[in-house]
Amino acid sequence: MPKIKDSLRYVDALNRIAMLSHLRYRDSCLYYAEKAKEISYRHDYLKGIADAENCQGIYYFSVNNYLSAKYFNNSLRIYRSINDKQNVAQVLMNMGLMMAGDHNEKEALKYIYQAEDISRSLVKDSIRSLIISNLLTIDKSLTPKQYKRLFKEGRAISRKYKDERLLIFYDASEGTRLYKAGEKQRGLAMLKAASQRAEDQGLESVKVETYGDLADIMLDLKKDDLAEDYYKKGLDTSEEFGFSDDYIYFAEKLFEFYKSRHLHEKAYQYVTLLLAKQNQLADAVNKSGYNYQNFSFRETENADLKARATTRIKTILLLACLSVSCIGLIFFIYRALRIKKEYGEAQQKLLETASRQNKELQQANHFNTMLISVIAHDIRQPFSTIVMLSSVFEMLSDEEKSDMMVELSETSQKSLSFMDGLLDWIKSQSSNFNYQPDKLMLRDLIVEANTFFKIAQKKKAIELSLKVSDQDIVLSDKQMLLFIVRNILNNATKYSPVQGVIQISSQLDGEVMLITIRDQGPGMSNEQLDRLFKSGTSDLEKIKDKGAGLALLISHEMASMMGMKIWASSELGKGTAFHLSVRNSPVYTPSR
Repeated sequence: MPKIKDSLRYVDALNRIAMLSHLRYRDSCLYYAEKAKEISYRHDYLKGIADAENCQGIYYFSVNNYLSAKYFNNSLRIYRSINDKQNVAQVLMNMGLMMAGDHNEKEALKYIYQAEDISRSLVKDSIRSLIISNLLTIDKSLTPKQYKRLFKEGRAISRKYKDERLLIFYDASEGTRLYKAGEKQRGLAMLKAASQRAEDQGLESVKVETYGDLADIMLDLKKDDLAEDYYKKGLDTSEEFGFSDDYIYFAEKLFEFYKSRHLHEKAYQYVTLLLAKQNQLADAVNKSGYNYQNFSFRETENADLKARATTRIKTILLLACLSVSCIGLIFFIYRALRIKKEYGEAQQKLLETASRQNKELQQANHFNTMLISVIAHDIRQPFSTIVMLSSVFEMLSDEEKSDMMVELSETSQKSLSFMDGLLDWIKSQSSNFNYQPDKLMLRDLIVEANTFFKIAQKKKAIELSLKVSDQDIVLSDKQMLLFIVRNILNNATKYSPVQGVIQISSQLDGEVMLITIRDQGPGMSNEQLDRLFKSGTSDLEKIKDKGAGLALLISHEMASMMGMKIWASSELGKGTAFHLSVRNSPVYTPSR
């Protein structure tokens, strides 16, 4: 690296390191990708930007699929604009793998088969072997003849390019196939050898996959101790190298393993691990500040694209009518031909523009389809853990039940807050939404909003100082104001120190009630305050360290719709105060 003097070659080297790092050192993958992206923007190097965003998408895969989808979509758009077909195929494959991780096999196969179709015509076809390996894993509808043909082609390409990672995959797959076909000893030996090669070469992601297959085989051979050992190895390796999907897979396998053998205490242990991992992933999405709210911006862009495309088509039709009229009025053939030519060229340009906009619209629609799958996965995931917990709950001791109920309460509250935000935001976006404020007792509303955080406040010995009169009244939609106050209290509880104080006060100023919620947390800089309520994608990413993100954006939008104002003041090391200006008289001017 120090010997590379050309900036663009240096960027290519950084992106190559990032791509190789994701198989073992995930944090290095993100570090090198961000560094490459920064340099690429300075030199306006499109391929460098696309390569870096592809690596960022791979890094966030399964940790935050919202961000992963965003980066994949950005890189795909750039690769298509520079006609880089090999990388277009790779990104489409990555999108398919993300869909498969969210258990949407139909959409996953659609993207992967698009990638497979492009890879057929590539001169350098090394990516085709990787695409085929994923097809063999995901497409369960392949006939034996189709499977054999693709397997043979994929292995041959891997041998041509001496791709050891894929050669190990194909050997492991062949070992599993031989075992299932009845050649058990030969198949098992082949699979063990592939696993050992993966370990020797530091290919942790491949090794983890072999652990799952080996564990299943050991169960089939009635060697439960060995199966248990392979499952635990898979879990430990997944945790060490950050393979979240594999971690959840092995934790679920161990839960089923112990449950089927009536070892309820051990089964309970892995339910606890699943809860902790799902809370960790939920926090990662929360802190990134990038999820379904960002996709609403994409919907707005789609509407704009449709409107512009419709306008251009109408313009084309109008110009065509004018051309016909001019031809009828002009007597000289020369002028008629010249005008016809001029208008024809204008029409062609407009047609090309309309075609390009329609293509962008189609890409945006594909993106939304992918995001809907991600949202469904986030909503569904916590409930699977609750179902598993209920199956062993009666076998636990009273102390274990008590501990689990606390954890379960926190998980349920996070899920409920997510659903509340989603439903309130959807209601506010409805074309027939009609804001009808109610008279609300402010003190009662604050107490109700704080119900979610009593456990967390008790754990940290946080005091809630409520300086609000029993007679204070505000005019607002109850659920929307609850959502706003709840999210401010969530941040205050989260960032307050142990034995801290959260102060809530109210002050009447004419027709307006000023509500202040102040914590003793680490505070924010002026730069962070300036970005706090901005809705741009880049701003959302920048505020992730303060955990504001999505909830504050929705709160700001809801406040605007109800004619309220929300703002924050803070000083580093001295805490943060959020302020709400709410009407307490019937005069209000809500805005959309």
